[in-house]
Amino acid sequence: MSGKTKRIVYRISDMLILLALVAGAVLLVVFGTPSGLGPWESAAWAGFLAASLLRIPAAIHELGHLLFGLMGGMRCAGITLSFLTFGGGKVRFARSDHAGETRMFPRSAEHVRAGAIAFAAGGALLGLLVGGALLALFLALPYHPALLFCGLFSLLVLYEGLRALLPAELPAGKTDGAVLIGLLRRRPEEEVLLCVLTAQGTLYRGSFSDLAKEQLSAPVVREDLPAFRALLLLRTQLALFQGEEEEAEKLFARLKELEEYCTAQEAAELQRYERYFAGEGFVPERSPLAGVNELEKELAGRMA
Repeated sequence: MSGKTKRIVYRISDMLILLALVAGAVLLVVFGTPSGLGPWESAAWAGFLAASLLRIPAAIHELGHLLFGLMGGMRCAGITLSFLTFGGGKVRFARSDHAGETRMFPRSAEHVRAGAIAFAAGGALLGLLVGGALLALFLALPYHPALLFCGLFSLLVLYEGLRALLPAELPAGKTDGAVLIGLLRRRPEEEVLLCVLTAQGTLYRGSFSDLAKEQLSAPVVREDLPAFRALLLLRTQLALFQGEEEEAEKLFARLKELEEYCTAQEAAELQRYERYFAGEGFVPERSPLAGVNELEKELAGRMA
């Protein structure tokens, strides 16, 4: 099945799930509100619309990634909920094309695959658990206007969870379902991701002296993938640590060729290393990885 066909199947499946949940919302209103739409029922609808506009279901989804990732032995590097970004001990406003994003890395180089699977599945799992619990409350308890909000909101959260499990590669990247399948089937793209995560787990408390070039070897994949760019940067940093400046420059030149695919955060990091290779100085940036901090401190010292 081609990529275009997969996207069409994804959109059709997404629409069918949405239609099913809209039908469910109609049934909740028609058969679940014996007193009709009074003031409190209208307030429940207003709360439901406000939760939708504020992207609360997406926030629950990201918290699911965070909670299950932590249980899987990972550490949070940052989390974005709509226009708020939390990370590095700071909270700031940040424009984002996504409703949310959670960035995590392993605390060690062990059990990385299990941690990645827990992280990838966590968003959908928490959404399904929360949505199922709210819907169960609405159906099991005697009617109350507050329960109408629970019933309506549960459908919104369930929709967020179910659509995340649909496997597809969209312009914004792979869905959680696609990543999960890739991890379970050991597809090359996810193997590159695991290679990066394993290296990051090593560097969390260790240094580049604990890494070997062979550990940063991975299957051939598309070079526009974020995991490939992260791997290429790690190879550049390892070459710098080992004093192989020429090799590092070659790797960095290859990385610069992919700059059009970089996020704003990646572009800022590239600019720092670009200044280093141009002999213009180097300003270290605080990283959650001890090994990277150690290397960048050394690079700044070389330019002093």
